[in-house]
Amino acid sequence: MYDMNSKTLRVALIDGPAYAPLYACLSQFSQQFGIQVDIGFKGTHPELNRHVQESMENGLPSYDLISTHTKYAPSQARYLYGLEQEFTAEELEDFSPALLDLARVQGKLMSIPRNFDARLLFYRRDRLEELGLSAPETWEELAHVASSVTEAGYTGFVFPGMESGLFGTFFELLISGGGQLFDEQLQPMFASEAGVEALQKLRQWYQWGGTPKGLPDMHYDEVSASFRQGESTMVTDWPGYFGLLSESPVANVFDLALTPKSASGRRAVYCGSHSFAIPASSEHVKEALLLLKFITSPEAQAVDADQGHVPVRQSIMKRLKREALPNSIAAKRWTLLEETIATSVIIPPKFPTYPTAEDILWQALRRCIIGELSEHQALALASEQIQELIRS
Repeated sequence: MYDMNSKTLRVALIDGPAYAPLYACLSQFSQQFGIQVDIGFKGTHPELNRHVQESMENGLPSYDLISTHTKYAPSQARYLYGLEQEFTAEELEDFSPALLDLARVQGKLMSIPRNFDARLLFYRRDRLEELGLSAPETWEELAHVASSVTEAGYTGFVFPGMESGLFGTFFELLISGGGQLFDEQLQPMFASEAGVEALQKLRQWYQWGGTPKGLPDMHYDEVSASFRQGESTMVTDWPGYFGLLSESPVANVFDLALTPKSASGRRAVYCGSHSFAIPASSEHVKEALLLLKFITSPEAQAVDADQGHVPVRQSIMKRLKREALPNSIAAKRWTLLEETIATSVIIPPKFPTYPTAEDILWQALRRCIIGELSEHQALALASEQIQELIRS
């Protein structure tokens, strides 16, 4: 056991059924190193981001380790401790090089990846078979399937109606439809024909009743639960929720497919990586580094992997693929995820005000979905506000 004079580390973590199981290992860390861990905050990513930003900008009591994300870390970079010199090449060699690059901000390693997120289509095999339907391959086919199952008395499709999840679904539809989010100068490009068509799909899916009635107030956890508890027939969901299906009412009646593509054949899947970082204001950097290395160790990664997360350590990935039984749903999932990662990944651009830009966009999208704005009005409003943000 290390003697660290019984120091206590304060941490701020993302919460939810897909993420919480890992934190049981914090007690093992305390037993091994004699360092206590105080969870000062847990919440959804939007809640966590707001809390961390407030803490960092207003000089509130410092954290020693935080959950972050490769798309949010650039906005936090000036408050984070650089990690490049704190990890040896041997300590990093098991991590996917591409995901380490994703965790860098302007070439500097600012966080250590926890997982890789890429969505697949989860669908009720029993309901589609009952109605003589096949798993949709395109967004247009998904709309047809959703309409058919809704007419049969089921809920068709669920997607996040708020926050980053709503943005992500729009992002997938936009890019697969031939649109752009930003140009190389970070000027908004989504107020386009492709953007209007993407938002029109989201609005129509909600307004014709093919989704849960409460969709505008549903984020990732609620969306996943809607499918897992048997309400919704289809969802594009994250890997971390996969492990929760094994003991759910739909455990034996669901199947998987690739996220739908556009009618033109383009598939675009919103991806990213949860990660852990150390604030530069930490007074216990040495101890925080011990915790960071512990919580991203092979043993800790295995906990997340058993929940369904895509591991960022190559050794864990190889083990999972080796252990997946032929023709099992687990083996099929790895095949679909590998194809997605190889062919369809889209990642938002990295810039310091990105989280604010994303907030502006999803709020405008939501106003259109619930009928307050037209597609053109919503996208024009968001574009104008983001241009002002970038200029400032």
